[in-house]
Amino acid sequence: MGHRVLVAYDRDGYDLHYAHWGPNPADLTPETPFGGPPDDKWAADRAADLVDVRGGRLAEDHDRAVDPDPIATGLTFAEVCERVDPLEHEALFVVAPDFSVRTYLVFPIDIDGRRTGTLVGYDGQRDASYLRGWLAGARAVRDTSGLDGTAIARALRWLDADRGTVVWLADESPRASDERDA
Repeated sequence: MGHRVLVAYDRDGYDLHYAHWGPNPADLTPETPFGGPPDDKWAADRAADLVDVRGGRLAEDHDRAVDPDPIATGLTFAEVCERVDPLEHEALFVVAPDFSVRTYLVFPIDIDGRRTGTLVGYDGQRDASYLRGWLAGARAVRDTSGLDGTAIARALRWLDADRGTVVWLADESPRASDERDA
């Protein structure tokens, strides 16, 4: 599955790139704008034990974590957010011209049968683990108490006033009422 991350570089509009294993934000520098080699050798080794990977994606030797070929260029931040799929992407990294990186986790949420999502800013792996646990706990409370999908959205609004950024993504198409991911 990987750690699918979108990486948006601010270059007179945003250039959007894909990283299957998620780069280390500290590795995104002017000298290595697409990071170092991804941490995926374990996956390739495991796949080689299970299937013949010759000629497939796992057989490729990647020297950069971020695919240097952009998905799109010249986007606004709103257009970048429109490309984030809460079911497909785990995170969004926004790289400023000075190569400072703002990292966001992608939280899929259902509100009144509509799939939407949020980008929640985080600082390092420990904070990301905390936020993933928070979301799992919020889902468990919602499921056991019979609250509707808006309960998580309301809780996100006051998760941590000092946290900084919570970006709401556009609503997606209506979903079946028996599917509950948030």
